[in-house]
Amino acid sequence: MSNKSSKGIAERLRSISVQTRHEILRMAVAIAIGLGIAVVLIVLTAKDPESALTYFVGAPFMSLSYFSHMIEVIIPLLMSGAAVCIMFSANQFNLGLEGTIYLGGLVAALSGIYLVPNLPVLGPIFSILLGGLVGFFIIAIPALLQYKFKANIVVSTLMMNYICLYVGLYFLFDVFKDPASSQHTYPIGSDAGLAVLIPGTKIHAGLFLAVAVVIFAYVLLYKTKLGLSIRTVGQNPKFAKYVGLSVSGLALVSQFIGGVIGGMTGAVQMLGLYQRFEWTSLTGYGWDGVTMAIFAHNNPKYLPFAAIFLAYFRTGAWVMSFKAGVQIDLVSVFEGVMVLFIMAEKFLSGTYRKMIFADADRKRKERNAAKGGEAA
Repeated sequence: MSNKSSKGIAERLRSISVQTRHEILRMAVAIAIGLGIAVVLIVLTAKDPESALTYFVGAPFMSLSYFSHMIEVIIPLLMSGAAVCIMFSANQFNLGLEGTIYLGGLVAALSGIYLVPNLPVLGPIFSILLGGLVGFFIIAIPALLQYKFKANIVVSTLMMNYICLYVGLYFLFDVFKDPASSQHTYPIGSDAGLAVLIPGTKIHAGLFLAVAVVIFAYVLLYKTKLGLSIRTVGQNPKFAKYVGLSVSGLALVSQFIGGVIGGMTGAVQMLGLYQRFEWTSLTGYGWDGVTMAIFAHNNPKYLPFAAIFLAYFRTGAWVMSFKAGVQIDLVSVFEGVMVLFIMAEKFLSGTYRKMIFADADRKRKERNAAKGGEAA
């Protein structure tokens, strides 16, 4: 690398704010610690640690099937992450996405079975929109309870998730179950599912919708007046109220939008990957959305990087589980450790102070050098 290009990189790094550089450092160290713990656990538990580590690190590039699995994982990560980013930007710790995803998937499946089983293109669109509508109504219940009766949004949404699960199980087993199966509905119509983009894989058209949702979330939060208002409410509700913004109204709007995206996420997953509705437990995609929002600092433009990162190692853990006999739950430990360090406000706080002092000293020296040049 030439001296000129090295100086250019150094200049660009110096132009980044100290806070941003510190956040990048915190993220890198948290990832390094998480990966280090994962490697240690693999070495301690695997019969063939070398083979297990090879699958964990390189599985997505070993075959088209593994790579396509990574893309499949990315789709719900992007959509659920966008939903949570919007809600968390308004400082609304709504954890009800699990319920919206579950019932969104159920409604989309029933739509594909009974309403539009033989309607290509428009059928899946209708089912996804129907799932989004269900997600809106599910989220609206705890959101309005908070607005009208000051109910704790965290508790009410956690309870709502299980209400959605048991309501869904009732319909699955007592109303819509195929008598010829143990825990499935009738098959979804052949034209009601999402189109496969690459033959021989399960990469489906929901990928386009996931990308569109991320773009929508970013444009909404950072390019519109509504988004600015939502972020203002989240960052400083007292100031937002002082300047005339409706704090409660904007909080409701952020949750309604998140609920719609949550319901659509469940619909996309169901129509893209399944032939029948067969979910007998909550999917976990809602919690994935929380993890994604934490990694992206509630900024949707970082969601693709976070999704690729998580999907990459989840795919590695998935392949490692059946190729090397290492528990797939290992990746949950890996993610949990990273989230703990990222959320710890005092993590590397001493380094932050040193970076501030070093940056101030550098600027002082640059000013003195500039004054000396002018005097000469």
